[in-house]
Amino acid sequence: MLQATMGFVEVILLVTGVLFIAKSMFLYAKRTKDWSGVAVMVIKRVGMDAHEYRWYRFGVSCFVVGVIVRIVNMTFWPQL
Repeated sequence: MLQATMGFVEVILLVTGVLFIAKSMFLYAKRTKDWSGVAVMVIKRVGMDAHEYRWYRFGVSCFVVGVIVRIVNMTFWPQL
């Protein structure tokens, strides 16, 4: 039961993280009208405002927690 719950939480956190990162990129591109800057956003710093950065930071946090849940899930319940 706990393994299934952990698997569900893992997927939710990973998808939520990716969606929040995508939302922050969309907000940045919409504000600056620089759609090619979205690709650069992952590699180097771009000038995001506080609202965009908040979504980006929350998305990365959710994604990292999802990866940690995945590691814990695979450590305690390995699937052979």
